[in-house]
Amino acid sequence: MSRPSPEPQRGLRKDKRGAVYVEFLGAFFPIFFGFWCLMQSVGIYSGKLVTMHSAYLGARAAAVVLPDDPKGYSNAGVGAATGKRKDAIQRAVQMGLGGNRSLLWPLAQVTIRGADGKEKSSFKRDEIVTVRVQVPYRCRLPVADKVICGFAGLTTINAEAKMVVHGADYEYP
Repeated sequence: MSRPSPEPQRGLRKDKRGAVYVEFLGAFFPIFFGFWCLMQSVGIYSGKLVTMHSAYLGARAAAVVLPDDPKGYSNAGVGAATGKRKDAIQRAVQMGLGGNRSLLWPLAQVTIRGADGKEKSSFKRDEIVTVRVQVPYRCRLPVADKVICGFAGLTTINAEAKMVVHGADYEYP
């Protein structure tokens, strides 16, 4: 059995109990939301780092694969950036993108260009090959994904790497 309070009843307007709780809620949600936005930004920059690394892997693969022996690539000409050679470069890029689950690596677009930035289908020794990677990134944190990445919760990450094509001075038999 409860006893009646010795204090007289007060209205809700004058009651001071619970003020700390209301102030906590007023401060907690903006700080919590700011934290989620910061973490989403960190995730995007992590994806950018992985994408830059995979572009470098693609450029490295291109520098080695393009001048390689044609026998391993359905007798495509030396330096041709088509067919199995292009597939090998794309596989190298996709293997690098697999390190981040938010990167939608099957949707990655890999373009092979020359030093001038124009698409090129054949490279000679000591030419510069540029590999450009565009990959969608899915933002995963609640509410912050809409603020940082837009209403769809997706953003595109771009990276580019250049490397000199290593070619042999001799003809393949």
